[in-house]
Amino acid sequence: MHTRNRRLTPIATALIAANFAIPATAQEDSRRYSLQLEEVVVTAQKREENFMSVPVTVNAFTAQDMVNTGADDIRDIDTFMPGVEIGSAFGSGSSTQAGVTVRGVSSPNISSGGDPSVATFYDGTYMPRAATSIPFTDIARTEVLKGPQGTLFGRNATAGVINIVPNRPHDEFEAFVKTRVGNHNLLRLEGMVNTPVTDEVYLRANVFSHQRDGLTEQKGVGDDVKDEGYIAARAALLWDVSDSTSLQLAVDVEDRDEAPSVIIGVGKYAYEASDDPFSGETAHDVIGGEETREMYGVSLKLESELTDEWSTFGIVSYRDWDTTNLQEEDGTADPRRYLDTNNIEDSDIFYSELRFHYVTDKLNFITGGNYSKEDVFQRTDIGLLADSYMQFLTILGGFGGPDDHIWNLLPPSEELYLALSAAEGIAVLPPSFSGEFFTETMDNTGDFVNWGIFADATYQLTDTLSLAAGLRYSYDEKEYTWQTYESQLDWPYAPERVAYNPAESGAPEEVWLDQFKLKDDWSKTTGRLVLDWEFSDYAMLYASAATGYKSGGFDGQSFSAYAAGPFDPEDMTSYEIGLKGDFFADTLRVEAALFYHELDGKQNSKSTKDSPDDPTAAPTVVTSDEEAEGIEIVVTWSITDTLRIAGLTTYRETRSIEEAYFNAAGEPAGGEEFTSRTNNDYTLRLDWTPEIPTGFLLLHMNYVFNEDPAKFDPDTAIFVDGPWYFQDRKILNARVAWTNEQENLEIALWGDNLLDEEYASNPGGLAADTLGAAHTSIRDTITYGLDLRYAF
Repeated sequence: MHTRNRRLTPIATALIAANFAIPATAQEDSRRYSLQLEEVVVTAQKREENFMSVPVTVNAFTAQDMVNTGADDIRDIDTFMPGVEIGSAFGSGSSTQAGVTVRGVSSPNISSGGDPSVATFYDGTYMPRAATSIPFTDIARTEVLKGPQGTLFGRNATAGVINIVPNRPHDEFEAFVKTRVGNHNLLRLEGMVNTPVTDEVYLRANVFSHQRDGLTEQKGVGDDVKDEGYIAARAALLWDVSDSTSLQLAVDVEDRDEAPSVIIGVGKYAYEASDDPFSGETAHDVIGGEETREMYGVSLKLESELTDEWSTFGIVSYRDWDTTNLQEEDGTADPRRYLDTNNIEDSDIFYSELRFHYVTDKLNFITGGNYSKEDVFQRTDIGLLADSYMQFLTILGGFGGPDDHIWNLLPPSEELYLALSAAEGIAVLPPSFSGEFFTETMDNTGDFVNWGIFADATYQLTDTLSLAAGLRYSYDEKEYTWQTYESQLDWPYAPERVAYNPAESGAPEEVWLDQFKLKDDWSKTTGRLVLDWEFSDYAMLYASAATGYKSGGFDGQSFSAYAAGPFDPEDMTSYEIGLKGDFFADTLRVEAALFYHELDGKQNSKSTKDSPDDPTAAPTVVTSDEEAEGIEIVVTWSITDTLRIAGLTTYRETRSIEEAYFNAAGEPAGGEEFTSRTNNDYTLRLDWTPEIPTGFLLLHMNYVFNEDPAKFDPDTAIFVDGPWYFQDRKILNARVAWTNEQENLEIALWGDNLLDEEYASNPGGLAADTLGAAHTSIRDTITYGLDLRYAF
């Protein structure tokens, strides 16, 4: 009976893994593109294994997948993995604030006091929330593991794990250069070289540059909407200390400077009062709007075979990043509606892990621990003009509606406005302040420590039956601060706060401008139990039960969150039954999973108000309890050696009860059970390699259908209607590539959204309710271009 090789050690299997970056059959076939079913090695259980023999739901996105789809980072892969959503379906997902959702569980939030529910790892190191969208530069594969993975991966793996695996240096010379050009002046350049330095030392280095003009012309100030630009590079030096030990030093850097998240105003105050987000024009008035990230990471990795049975792995890493995200929040160029936000971070993390691996014919045992320390600084500015501040006061003070302004109602006497200020106890600014800019600022700092120890064992009960069990103890400690400052306006009275009001802290007025501090810690023991049965040489069934944990935290976006104290941890209990197998002479591959989970204390990010009269909405953590059940299916059929089709889909039903809150329109929301369903999402893929007279040809096509879940949410605030909103999305993409006989030159034509469909998010924003200034985000319309790649 065929059984899985349980004696593969990390060093031996790493060499195998490098070869599996392309289909295994391609190594035996002279064809450049082979469409037989691939064997892909993954590290879903902290050891290299064929992903079809891992009793966990894991989707692998290979290097060839990245080429076929033009994926830049993790935000581009979710449509090829059932039950996964990354960033925004409308292209507005921020590169520094990208949220990840697995099986409906996520907690993307601007606040640095919280953590994601899906842990992201890059080359064996944990990536914090602001660093997860690292560019795909010379990547071997990206793995997405679903369900609680805390036993082996530790912190913040309640819903799953994203594991990004770069290519390793090796002992043969290899190099390539490639470029991608396209409409909107897209220019992407990449180069890589792998070379032996000595007989035992190997270097692999790559550099990646991406530039693209915006999609919507900016008639105001700043770059066009969706202008993109960044440079990234990585170098890894591998030393084979001996036949059984290797040491790798790796460094990666990134410099990103692009337009902020997509903001297009719609409605009566937008450019030319347009309701059409695809008019091709918008007007903003935020000077210097941009999203930037300067980041570098360093890691040192040790792998060693100690004996025939024992091996060890250790890694230490340090990552530092500085980000800014200054963006428009009103979607207009009207100074009486001006509102901007700027999220600034300057943070770093130290991460370390040590584990030992013991393998015999019957037993596969792994144990170890990890430690991390993260230091966080976050500054969130809300910028206003005196004009827009007085527009707020006009509306909230009952002087008129969004089309009225107190400056048009009262004489411009400073004495009058000073008297009004004295009567109200807040700044009532005269018209002489028109055009003057000021900010509200919230500073947060965090000192986060996490450590854990774990043990996991898989025992071969029979030739076909295995049992795995594991436990982890996790400890988290967080210290967090809030602080705001005096207004810089030259006026005897301070402006009314539109967001960061220290009075909400419950503290005496004399300490409102002091630093507020809270500290708390949490711990949890989690585990898993998995039984798998190989009922044929190439197929298996498995059943699992697992628990997951994500630490509690703090909401840094309001002083009421300080008064409320920390929010509780997320706790998940999950059950899963799965099938994986290659059938009909290895031509049909089926991956299916049926799951059920209970989640207590889910940390949701919502745009909320503190009360119906609150002038602005803000992202806030709203907790809920939920139950979910669903099924995920991926089917791949190699019809012939030259034709392969695949399809994937998911169905999920979630019942949840959120705590009561006020939505972005100031309407009561939450407090009642709500059922949501993912009914019809699917992706279809086709790969075809027809015979041609010279060289090799590969045609890749994919069609994506996503049902818009927002249309089923009764708590969604609606400010602007239109045919672009709450629409199911239908996206067709294609790429056709030719490779020469020598297999060192590839030329490809590609196109995305070939049906040129127009989809936009539900309009809203921080000022949509009070000021009537709503904005939306759009998905790219048709894009197309040319790829060139030359290998040395």
